[in-house]
Amino acid sequence: MNENKLIIEQFNKGALNFDSWSVTQNEKEMKSLSEFCELNKKDVLLDVACGTGAFSLFSSSRVNSVTGIDISEGMIEVASENKINKKIENVKFLCQNVEDIEMDNDLFSVVISKSAFHHMKNYKKVFAEMARCCQPGGRICIQDIMAYENDKVNDYFEYMEALIDKSHYKTYSKREFFNLFKDNNIKISGIFESESQLDFHDYVEHVVQSKSNKGKIALFLMQALKNPDIASCFIEREGRLLWKRKVCTIIGYKR
Repeated sequence: MNENKLIIEQFNKGALNFDSWSVTQNEKEMKSLSEFCELNKKDVLLDVACGTGAFSLFSSSRVNSVTGIDISEGMIEVASENKINKKIENVKFLCQNVEDIEMDNDLFSVVISKSAFHHMKNYKKVFAEMARCCQPGGRICIQDIMAYENDKVNDYFEYMEALIDKSHYKTYSKREFFNLFKDNNIKISGIFESESQLDFHDYVEHVVQSKSNKGKIALFLMQALKNPDIASCFIEREGRLLWKRKVCTIIGYKR
């Protein structure tokens, strides 16, 4: 199946699960990202692969206007409903292919993609589109999980990610993110690395799962935890299994 069709199918089916996921609605993380990007009332923001619009809606009070785009009609439907429910006027949501954004050049002062690049096979094309839509002197920001440095550990978690969410394509390395900025003449002005601790079972439920797939995930996890290198990426706290993942946030200015 074409990767984009797979993403659309997965997210149309699981839009409500994604919207109710604790990570999607984490206002502390959204506040940190908005401050990192130095959003202000003059900004015209483009949120690329916006999902159900949580960050777009959170940012609406901090900027002049927001446009959120996503390839999934299901995600955009939920985002639009959330906008109506919150009575927010300066945000619009559009269903578009982020590899071919239907916007004029140099239109936005800030272009952001949050937690989405690991779904993208043609991530270089997406970033080039983000750069095209950004004004000269504007900011471009990516925030996403990073690949593990240990290849064997990374291979395990790539398999696990795809088992949990079939729309997962690849977790990119920090170097690959750096090269996106370099190759598109975007001057990096800030980078922030953090470690997220995801509730593993909560993460499994952020997409719709069949009973049989839950069983496969549980078995694969149980077998993998016998490996000390993989087990070191998990911690237990108050009966919860937390999955440690590094997150990279990079921002730069369009020359």
